[in-house]
Amino acid sequence: MSTQPSVENRTLPNGKENPKYVDLLDEDPTIAGQKFVCLSFISPEAILKKREHYLFEKFIQQWDLAKSMSKFQDFVNFISYKYTLDSAKLIEDYNEFIKEEEINLKKDSQLVENDYRTFLDKNEDRLNLEFNRKNDFQTSVRGLKIRGVFSNQEEAEIHSKKTRERDPNHDIYVGTVGTWLPFEPDAYKTGKVDFMEPELNRLHQEKTANEIKAKEAFDQRVKDAKRKAIEENVRKARESGNKLTQTLDDQGNLVGVNTMNFDDREVADDKAKDEYNKAVFDNANKFDKLD
Repeated sequence: MSTQPSVENRTLPNGKENPKYVDLLDEDPTIAGQKFVCLSFISPEAILKKREHYLFEKFIQQWDLAKSMSKFQDFVNFISYKYTLDSAKLIEDYNEFIKEEEINLKKDSQLVENDYRTFLDKNEDRLNLEFNRKNDFQTSVRGLKIRGVFSNQEEAEIHSKKTRERDPNHDIYVGTVGTWLPFEPDAYKTGKVDFMEPELNRLHQEKTANEIKAKEAFDQRVKDAKRKAIEENVRKARESGNKLTQTLDDQGNLVGVNTMNFDDREVADDKAKDEYNKAVFDNANKFDKLD
């Protein structure tokens, strides 16, 4: 089972720079007169957590029953070929089967998560409506309000104090413009903002890594589609006796064979056509191996 990677701090316990720390939290260019910002948050975490628990509770109720019935059916199929129905042996087989399936279930760490996502796709709207009704439609939306932007921290703190006197129902926090800030009001109250930078950095790093993986997967699908097109061309060329019309260039782009140079070869007979097609196909293979 995969584990969450540890958070790399900017400095080591001895105070020295951590060579493994990579700072991805880039800062925006400075805007004249806009260095510090006053912020207020509305974050109904209790309602959000209750909603998540409600959804997962509903999922577990149906998941356990569905899985149990499914595994029992598998067990029935498992022993259907047997002719001896000795009760002791039957129980032994049943316990052995359950033990093996439990191990297999734990091996697939994505199974429960995937089932939960499928469950939400089918039921989330209905369950959200049920939850809202049971909780008198209390909001579960987070909110953020900009209370002012200033050129220095002193002005920002003075404005924060005056605004808090006028609006005592909401806390006001001072942050630096153009830098990544934690969306967690409690962090400002407890002074944990600096300590949360590694977590923010890891969040940004994981987001970037996911975007790279998504692009690589897309590029691979495009390459596979081009490869399939070439293979289809080869098949049709062999069936019809014609020469190929497209191939892949060194950049992996589909191009007409007239733009490719295969030693200025003339296609005059069947043997020459086969050699010509083989050259085109080998060129596509060459590109495929480069990846």
